[in-house]
Amino acid sequence: MNSEERLKKGIAELYDESSGLWEDLWGDHMHHGFYDVNNKDTNNSKVSLPSDHRSAQIRMIEEALRFAGISDDPIKRPKSIVDVGCGIGGSSRYLSRKYDAHCQGITLSPVQAQRAEALASAQGLADKVSFQVGDALNQPFPDAQFDLVWSMESGEHMPNKSKFVNELARVAAPGATIILVTWCHRDLSSPEESLRPKERNLLKKICDAYYLPEWCSTSDYVKLLESLNLEDIKAADWSDYVAPFWPAVISSAFTWKGFTSLLRSGWKTIKGALVMPLMIRGYKMGLIKFAIITCRKPLT
Repeated sequence: MNSEERLKKGIAELYDESSGLWEDLWGDHMHHGFYDVNNKDTNNSKVSLPSDHRSAQIRMIEEALRFAGISDDPIKRPKSIVDVGCGIGGSSRYLSRKYDAHCQGITLSPVQAQRAEALASAQGLADKVSFQVGDALNQPFPDAQFDLVWSMESGEHMPNKSKFVNELARVAAPGATIILVTWCHRDLSSPEESLRPKERNLLKKICDAYYLPEWCSTSDYVKLLESLNLEDIKAADWSDYVAPFWPAVISSAFTWKGFTSLLRSGWKTIKGALVMPLMIRGYKMGLIKFAIITCRKPLT
């Protein structure tokens, strides 16, 4: 088994093990929330209700769509969507309802795919959304199939960022929008050629716990998109808007329900929980960036 296969196996096992715990504590959206940085209450997770954080996760989806300029017009809105790294299908079901669209999700985790299918069926969406085990670096779809290509916090797991971006562009139909929301490291400043040793060491500890390959910067992603001649490329740093998220996750882990569920979930999940404070440290020191990058595939 080569390093890429070991990485994929580790990612699948991590999410096989941890997805039930996440759903139990946080619902079906397995991503950061988007918070109002002008509201002081949201900067203190102890005074925010769990429902506030779940609302922030929905707001993350809506803000990403707004940033990308996705139209609500029945004529212009997307009719077919792919959710790359779909988790248990929260984004897929939300987007399908919002746009009355067909959505297909892929994940490396068989447990996630099965749970996503079950939730879709239970919510009356079995004819609109579907899920399967699939590799984002070799998507099981033909060329130019989707009006909207959606990747919410899966890019950080990709060992080959160039191949990942190429696959996002390949499955996008002419005129389609690509929305990529992902963890990045800070952009390097001239004349830097790499991150500082202290920064690399912190990221390595996070990588070991979450089965992440080498990180890249937002500007690295932008250059990859530019190399494919994609249009209307936009990027933004949303780190400040997600700042309350990790403290909230840590707080939920220290409830009785969270603690007992964590102990039952398995070592991979526990190891992930132990490095959560490092994510907070990375954000605070400006090393970790929460990036949104969007673009459009040319019509011709």
